Amino acid sequence: MESNRQSNFVTSHSFIKHPLRKAKKKTRMRYYVALDHFVREYAGIAEYANARLLQYQEMLIESNTTFTVTDRNRNSIIRSVVNDSLRPWMWKYRFWLTCDIALILADKNAIEKVQEDMQRYLNKRQRAALSVLVSYLFNDKMIPPKMLFAEGLIYQFRLNRSFTAQQEQRVLITANMSAGKSTLINALIGKQVARTSQEACTADLHYYLNKPVEDGSIHLRAGQLNLNAAYEDLMDAEQVGSGSVASYFRSFVQSDPQRRICLIDTPGVNSAINREHGSRTRKALMEEQYDKLIYVLNANQLGTDEEIRYLKYISGNVPSDKVVFVLNKLDHFKSADDSIAASIEGVKTDLLQLGYKNPTVYPLSAYFALLLKRKQNGELLTEDEQDEYDYYVKKFSRPEFDLSVHLNTSTAPLQTAEDKQLALAASCGLYSLENILYGGSDQ
Repeated sequence: MESNRQSNFVTSHSFIKHPLRKAKKKTRMRYYVALDHFVREYAGIAEYANARLLQYQEMLIESNTTFTVTDRNRNSIIRSVVNDSLRPWMWKYRFWLTCDIALILADKNAIEKVQEDMQRYLNKRQRAALSVLVSYLFNDKMIPPKMLFAEGLIYQFRLNRSFTAQQEQRVLITANMSAGKSTLINALIGKQVARTSQEACTADLHYYLNKPVEDGSIHLRAGQLNLNAAYEDLMDAEQVGSGSVASYFRSFVQSDPQRRICLIDTPGVNSAINREHGSRTRKALMEEQYDKLIYVLNANQLGTDEEIRYLKYISGNVPSDKVVFVLNKLDHFKSADDSIAASIEGVKTDLLQLGYKNPTVYPLSAYFALLLKRKQNGELLTEDEQDEYDYYVKKFSRPEFDLSVHLNTSTAPLQTAEDKQLALAASCGLYSLENILYGGSDQ
């Protein structure tokens, strides 16, 4: 993706409290005509602008409404929104309109051109006021009382602006089949966006990018751009080649502002169905730009010949300080039969022999972490998922299944419901992993 295209792709855009939602039908139609005109006139990326305009159309115009816009009446419609001398009480509309245009264009030069174009409808005093609004989009000063009516839209633009200005942290995730790689991606995001199956799912690289705030939508680029992807769209996209998904990451580790992250999902290297998967992943290891590499190990299938060959390849081609090991599926362990500590030490010993310096192994139950996040965010679980959730809450509340103790991250007894959720996040291992991935520490 080119940089400006990707910046637009990861922006958040909430319509829930938009000031035009409760406006009269005719006013909403006129507003949309003005918005459509300025965006199409100055948009640098038509595909993205069209997708955003479709969202505004769905919000502003009722599905059974038809109206005709001609070259003759377009200018009068725009004037009625920007500066209607017969309805001076509508002066706020040009400020809301400017904010909406800015949210779609997300480019300072284009926004300033729109501002200049709008000035032909305004007098000197009105032009100065509009200039003040635009200046507040591009600074972080306290919004003055006279502009608080546009505070929500200004704040959204500022969040997107500061978020896209960040350097993206890129994390490549790799594993053999059935290690739980896709489940880990879902757990890190806190939503079911990556397809999980016992069969080989990922055939090409897929990119999962976070957004600055939760806006209730998931963006998908798999051929065409979809700014409101449904679960079925996401699952189908996994089978049509490389693609990108943008969604707010529900992280246990919160940062202010939200960190800009890209998770790179690679094909399983030991696919018996398609041997090209391994070569694609090895090519990605050498050619992709990434800050960290997560290698996911299946705690129930350690030490296979294919695994050892792949670990040797990574050891010879990726700096050790970039590699983070995750020992997944520890929720399958039985306290009477399995030793988590012994498994971790065994993996560390093997990694040292394969050339990794001071390897850190993060024990994890990605599946329980995903259930925990979904429950925490009010999602309804199926009956089977609820049974599993209840079972794992009991299991990971027991001292022998507190995975945080293996990284010196155990927590003291906690009392509130929120604290108990965080304690479970630490106990299942994801809290420590997120902390180190997102720039914190594991202490």
